[in-house]
Amino acid sequence: MLSRLIDRLGTTSLRTRLTAWNTSVVLLMTVTTLLAVRYAARTTLYDDADAELRAGASEALLALRDLHPDVDAVVAEMKRKAKSHDQRGWFVHLLTQEGTTIWKSDHCPDSVSSFPPLKLDREENIAQVGPYRYVRLRLVREGEPTYHIRVGTYTTGLDASLGSLMRKLSALGLVLSLLTPLVAYWLAGRATRPIGSILETAARLRPTRLGDRLSVRGTRDELDRLSETINGLLDSVADHVDQQEQFVADAAHELRGPLAALQSSLEVAMSHDQATADQHDRLGDMLEVSRHLSKITNDLLLLAERGSESRHVSMAVHDITALVGQAVGMFAGAAEDKGVSLILVVHGPVMVVGEAADLRRVASNLLDNAIRFTPAGGRVEIRITEASRPGGGVLTVVDTGTGIAPHDLAHIFDRFYKADPSRSHGGTGRSGGLGLAICKSIIESYGGTIAIVSRVGAGTTVTVRLPAPRRATVSLTAHAADV
Repeated sequence: MLSRLIDRLGTTSLRTRLTAWNTSVVLLMTVTTLLAVRYAARTTLYDDADAELRAGASEALLALRDLHPDVDAVVAEMKRKAKSHDQRGWFVHLLTQEGTTIWKSDHCPDSVSSFPPLKLDREENIAQVGPYRYVRLRLVREGEPTYHIRVGTYTTGLDASLGSLMRKLSALGLVLSLLTPLVAYWLAGRATRPIGSILETAARLRPTRLGDRLSVRGTRDELDRLSETINGLLDSVADHVDQQEQFVADAAHELRGPLAALQSSLEVAMSHDQATADQHDRLGDMLEVSRHLSKITNDLLLLAERGSESRHVSMAVHDITALVGQAVGMFAGAAEDKGVSLILVVHGPVMVVGEAADLRRVASNLLDNAIRFTPAGGRVEIRITEASRPGGGVLTVVDTGTGIAPHDLAHIFDRFYKADPSRSHGGTGRSGGLGLAICKSIIESYGGTIAIVSRVGAGTTVTVRLPAPRRATVSLTAHAADV
C-alpha cells in the first residue's frame, strides 16, 4: 500500500522505495502479529477459565452424587461452594432434566437460569450467554432423576485483561510503526550507498577521463560484481578509445608531411610567371584546399592530444578580456571586408583559469563561425561579464546570422557532422568540421560549459562559462607577475 503511494507520487529514489517496501512489510507483520497474539491470548484465557469451571463443576457433581437424595443437604453444600468462590465471581445453578431450577446462587444471572440446557444428551457442555460463561455437567443414575449442574463466571474480567494486554501491545506496535520508517530509511541508505558511489563515479566519466574506476569493497556481493563488470567494460572502452586516438594521431602525423610539401610546391608554382591565368586560378584553388586539409590535420592532432590522459595541462590565471580582444583584433579585417559589424562589450578585467592558447582558440573559433554565417549588414557582438555565482567569466557571442535548425542544433558539437542543407537554411557549415568540438573539449577540460541557442533566420547565441581561479592560484600568479 505504501509502496503504491510512493509510485503514484512519482518518487524514483531506490532508497525511498526500499524504505516504503520494508515499512509495508513490517507494518503488515505487526498487524498480523497483534491479531495472532490476541487470538492466542483469548484462547489461553478462556481455556484456563473453562478448566477451572470444569473442576468446580466436577466438585459440585461429586457432592451431589454423595448427598442425593437429601436435597436440602445438596443445596446446603452448593451454597457453601458458591460462597467459597464469591471472590472469583462464580455462580452455581442446579436444575432438573426438564430445565426446572432446583437452586441457584445469588450471583446466577437470570439470562443463564432461564437459558434452557443445550445438548442434554452430552455429559458436558460449555456455553457463552452474553457476558457469562458456564460449564454444565450431567448426573445420571439408574432409576433416579437426572440432574444438571452449571458452574459459571463473568467473562468481563477476562475481556478486560485481554483488552489491557492488547492496549500495551498496540502501543508497542505504534512505537514500532513510527520507528520502522526511520530505521528502514537508514538501513536503505547503507544498502544503497555503494550504488550512490557507482552513480557518482559514472557521472564523472568523460571520454577524456576513462581512467576512473568503481571501488570494489571485497564483499563479493551483487554490487561488487556489478562494479567489477562495469570496470571491465570501462577497461574495454578505454582501450578502444586509446586505439582510436592513437590512430587519429598517427594518421594526422603522416598527413602533415605530405600536405606541407604539397602546399610548398603549390606556392612555388604560383610564384612562377609562366603560369597562365587559368592555371594560376586552379593552383590557387588547390592551395586553398591544401591549407584547409592542413587545418583539419592540425585540429585532429589537437583533439588527439586533448583526449590523451598523459597530456600535461599548464593551468594559469588569465584576463579573458585581453585574450578575446586579441581575437577580435585578428578578425576585425575579415568582418569589415564582409560588411559585418563586430562589437566587443567588456566591463573590466575578468579572471579565469586555463591556457592562453586554448582560450584564444575558443574565441577565434566562435568568432570565425559567427562572422562566416552572418550576412552583410549583420552584426556580431561579443560580451564578457563576470559571473556572480559561483564566479568566473561568461563569454557570450551573439550574431544575426542564418541560425541553426533545431534538428542540427542537437548535433552541433559532433565531429564532422553534416546537416541536411534543406533543413539548415544556410547554417550547415556551422555544424560541420572540428571547430566546435575543439571548443567543447577545451572548455569542459577546464570545468566550464558551453551552450548554443539559435533560431533559423534570427541568429545564434553561444554562451561559454569558465570557472573562477582559486585564491591560492590567483595569489601565486600575482606574485609571479610581480617578480
